Amino acid sequence: MLLMGCSSEQQNANQSAESPETSVQSQADQSLGGVAEINQLISKDQYEQALKQLEEATQMADTTRRRLREKTHLNYGLFLEYRGGDRSMRDRMTNALRQFIEVLHINRENQKALTEIKQIMGIYGTMPEKSPPADIKKELNALGIRY
Repeated sequence: MLLMGCSSEQQNANQSAESPETSVQSQADQSLGGVAEINQLISKDQYEQALKQLEEATQMADTTRRRLREKTHLNYGLFLEYRGGDRSMRDRMTNALRQFIEVLHINRENQKALTEIKQIMGIYGTMPEKSPPADIKKELNALGIRY
């Protein structure tokens, strides 16, 4: 950048003063790119990859990473619950519950996760011979959700 009426020393000082701002901007650009990439992975149902990238996203702000982890776990749970592929219904519901529990570890007030847990546990309630694994019940109890 050329500053009119400034000596080369003043221009160098001005350029040095801009470097931290440029660095912050570069980090913000990387973070925004990371957000877009995570959202793209979610839209492609690539939840494991999205979670892995979030673990490695050291440049991303903690609040942004936390919000994206919540979103990824929630969408993963919904995917498993409603479109879980070739897995058995029991495996899909168990794994969906695990994802919704992760959501609640991040945000205890997430109403969608609470609603989906209630729905799945209601279905289990209609089948006395079936229930989710003990570790799921223990996690739900630890969150204050009794079944």
